[in-house]
Amino acid sequence: MGSLALMHVVVFLIVFCHSLSVYAILPSKDGCVPVEWAADWNDFAVINNRYPFEKPGEIVDGVAVRDLIQLAGLAWNARSWREITGLFCISYGPLVNGLVGDNNIRRVCDPILSSLRKNENSSIYNECIRASIDSGASGASDDRLNLFYSYNDDINNIQTVPNLSPTAFELLEWVGPSPFSFDIYGACSALRILLSTPVADILDKVQDISVHPLAVVLRSDIFWRICRNPNPTDDEILALAIVNGLSDRTDLPLCQSVSTRPTPEESEDRATAIINNAEVVLTDTSTCQKLLTELNDNIRDDYFHDIFNMITGTTLRLTQDREELCTDIYIAFSSDSRYIPTAYSLPRGITLDQFRFWDTPGELLPGFYFGEALDIAGAFLRADSLENGMILLCDVFEEFISDQSAEYNIPSITNMCASLRARRFDQLEEACLGFLSNATLNSHQDYNYQYWYNSFDRFQYDYQDVPVPDSLASFSTSTVIYYLEAIGVEFYRRLLHPTRISPEDTCGDLDNYFRSNNNLQSFTRLAVDVALEEVIPIAHGICENYREIYDYFRMRDCCGTFPAVERDVQSFILAHFGFASREELCRSIADGIEPRSGRATDEAVLRFQKEALRFLTNEQRCLAFDLPFRRLLRETGSRRSADEVFSTYTGYNSAEEACKELRQFFASKTCGPTGGAMLGSRTYMPVLVIIQAVLTTMFFVR
Repeated sequence: MGSLALMHVVVFLIVFCHSLSVYAILPSKDGCVPVEWAADWNDFAVINNRYPFEKPGEIVDGVAVRDLIQLAGLAWNARSWREITGLFCISYGPLVNGLVGDNNIRRVCDPILSSLRKNENSSIYNECIRASIDSGASGASDDRLNLFYSYNDDINNIQTVPNLSPTAFELLEWVGPSPFSFDIYGACSALRILLSTPVADILDKVQDISVHPLAVVLRSDIFWRICRNPNPTDDEILALAIVNGLSDRTDLPLCQSVSTRPTPEESEDRATAIINNAEVVLTDTSTCQKLLTELNDNIRDDYFHDIFNMITGTTLRLTQDREELCTDIYIAFSSDSRYIPTAYSLPRGITLDQFRFWDTPGELLPGFYFGEALDIAGAFLRADSLENGMILLCDVFEEFISDQSAEYNIPSITNMCASLRARRFDQLEEACLGFLSNATLNSHQDYNYQYWYNSFDRFQYDYQDVPVPDSLASFSTSTVIYYLEAIGVEFYRRLLHPTRISPEDTCGDLDNYFRSNNNLQSFTRLAVDVALEEVIPIAHGICENYREIYDYFRMRDCCGTFPAVERDVQSFILAHFGFASREELCRSIADGIEPRSGRATDEAVLRFQKEALRFLTNEQRCLAFDLPFRRLLRETGSRRSADEVFSTYTGYNSAEEACKELRQFFASKTCGPTGGAMLGSRTYMPVLVIIQAVLTTMFFVR
């Protein structure tokens, strides 16, 4: 299967590059390239073997960088998805068809070319499904892509990804990609984003999102396996007791209530009831008592009952104790609660070393009992915002935690609490990062940012004497990868507007996108927007701590080249966005940050997006790259002149010539009827390219 995947990649790259040469010979007049929507299926060329750039400016035989630029320009201003796909078909449809055989490509292209000639719409849904099946990425028996299904011992024949993907999409729509870096940066970013949201609204959103994964579990074999097990574990019994205690099925024994596999609709309803009842437990004594009774009747293990008693101070086996506990919970979480927060501190003469958790049932800390914890939790959930809920926690625990910081090496929360009370949200995120980075410093100090150096033997040095700045302490290889994956999924979500991921749904989303008026321009602008929404806040943090970060990397530089490389990279960035200095760039970035959430404003994203792409249509902006390029090439020790390198890899004799043609090509468009209205800010890539890329990815995943 791996060799077949490699073949897909090789064929795809060769065909793609070969197709580009077609555009170089299309006659162009006044920026308009006339196209006849027909393909000669009996004519396809043979590509000769040649090293890339053996001939200046040619990637493969007969395919020059100039052709790439012209193709991108036509796609940039294309009038529809169908138009770009048609260009794809007439340029290398015959070649691919000859390589693949069975007229598979022709079967896809002919209807599209016909629709372009007749100015009619067309669909790719059936071909997308057929291509998925024919590729070998699906089993012939069920016509489903195995990529979208997960199998293991506990969850059998459950469409995990299709059912969990709505949860991922809802989370991305709610908080964006930044919390998905799965590190302290993500945690602090999520905290700042949600600060102004009422705690109750956050819980409601979490409940809504939790329905999908719980429904997947309820449709799995997990509970069937537990109930068929003559000797289930204590944890399995606890899980069943909780499900039964929170469900609406009170008339059936524990396992009989899950003895039949529910339909998707039934599992959604059951999951919704369980999640809703989990909240009702806090404010309805009858639901609370039902759950506690279910736990008592089914869990015989003394250890569980002892732990329950140590935490709550309640004897679960006593009906009166269960009723009193549920009453206490109701009072604590009721809107009528009269609780007034008071600061907690250790009783005089008592230290944590002297405290024994199991000595007094219900005593969680010296002089601090479970009932008080209930009151605090209830007050927190009633807070009109997460910000005020955290201030309440600071009022109660700040003094206690600060007193223990030195003795137990616990990071102080004083800065976080001060920032919360002052409503300084920028300082709060910084204090959050400092708090969590200090808490995890021992596990990070040997790892963070080492991957930048450990890839090269000459950088294998001991940098333990160089402290990692707080602004960098949260990053590592895995967290950056998670973050990039989340950004990619967010781009996919906003590009195709999917509701779930499955073969049928994905092909339907692609078909809808194919029918819309899109081109490379909107595709690129959306991709840049999604990236900038995440990059601008990070860039703001870099600007705020630039000297600290600069000194950190300069001290780790073994060869003394970092200052020069930093200067050249900075010049590239300034030239790309049109700023005269780093200070000017940083001021513009700071102006584009929303003070409360710390996220980039829509205005800033749009402003930087336009500047980032201006070099495509503005010769002066394009030429601004020339000097930084020459300087960077010189600093990296290249033995070849900048003019020679530029000519070899572009085919142009000068930057002026390249920038002039770049502007001309990105102003060109096709002529003739295509049935699509011209839109200045929509995007796309040829649909067959996407399908081929998706199928190739499936092979590698498998």
